[in-house]
Amino acid sequence: MWLKFITIFIIVLLIFTNGITDAPNAIATLVGAKVMNFRKAAFISAIFNLIGIIVMSFVNISVANCISSVVNLYGGVIGIICLISAMISVIIFALVAMLFGIPTSETHGLIAGLTGSGIALYGIRSISFHEWFYVLFGLFFSVCGTLILSYIISKILKNVLSRAKDKTISNFQVMGMCAMSFMHGAQDGQKFIGILILYNYILKNMKMPETINPKDNVHIIIFVAIIMFIGVSIGGKKIVQNIGDNMTKLTKRQALCSDIVTSATLMIASFNGLPVSTTHVKTVSIIGIGKCEGSIVNKDSIMQVFKAWLLTFPVCLAIAYLVAKFFKFVL
Repeated sequence: MWLKFITIFIIVLLIFTNGITDAPNAIATLVGAKVMNFRKAAFISAIFNLIGIIVMSFVNISVANCISSVVNLYGGVIGIICLISAMISVIIFALVAMLFGIPTSETHGLIAGLTGSGIALYGIRSISFHEWFYVLFGLFFSVCGTLILSYIISKILKNVLSRAKDKTISNFQVMGMCAMSFMHGAQDGQKFIGILILYNYILKNMKMPETINPKDNVHIIIFVAIIMFIGVSIGGKKIVQNIGDNMTKLTKRQALCSDIVTSATLMIASFNGLPVSTTHVKTVSIIGIGKCEGSIVNKDSIMQVFKAWLLTFPVCLAIAYLVAKFFKFVL
């Protein structure tokens, strides 16, 4: 009984942590460009995150399908331990990174964690390499696809908005932030919906269906949306500053370009079932826009972020593996 309680508690904590550490990407350029203060931007972003989670779950839930199928889990105590271990690894890594203002990818941390605990408890055969292909392709797309879109959209908006007033661009920026917040909910919300649905099937000692039916899981969708709303509304101010201000000095038009690029990339990924990192996409869009238009990019901030990305997979996998082995030994 206590394992069930701990699992739900950790899932809620993970959703909440994602809202604080990952969702700030949506408001980073808006706040960095001094269009809106942090607190107001965080609240508006939280509303659109909530809407994005609910709407996308009923439009295309393929990202949730991918996350819930990375590892073939079984029912009973071992299945719960596998899930708990994966989530503990993500929370530890994310919270430590947050102390240093480093934006992390809960997406890749969760996938690595599930893989590590799955190997520890079930062996390498439990890993679905078919789903891992989507994960790796999503990683490739989040970098290369975003850079390509950054170049294209930067050139288009440079001509279209060349004579636009500053206030007009600011208004478009707010719309861009809302769009990106919506897509963050649509992309990241599904990952936790998939985890909660997987947890329910573990409790029932049943195998996950090939396709999740959102109509059968309305309560889970609403639950995830509310928890993430709370986390996003609190936000991570230090992360916002690191991405939106320290990494590169963007003009309002460049910041708008970044939000459009990020939203477009997340939308393409979500409709194709690719679990991508909002952090990856947002950061690469800022770098891409800055380089396209000759802005000075803070190399130290960029290297700090890239180091976090490189560490996410091996560290989260290792932590989950060790935690799973510990729980198995104790229990």
